[in-house]
Amino acid sequence: MTEPRVADLTRGRINAFPRDDLVALLAAAGLHAKLRIPDAA
Repeated sequence: MTEPRVADLTRGRINAFPRDDLVALLAAAGLHAKLRIPDAA
């Protein structure tokens, strides 16, 4: 991962990353991700 991408991540700019990339980063860190999709109103 490039330094600018790491900077985005450490600054909380997670919207700049596709969900798949974020899940892969969590998995690489030994963490688990849970996706919740609320019912339609």
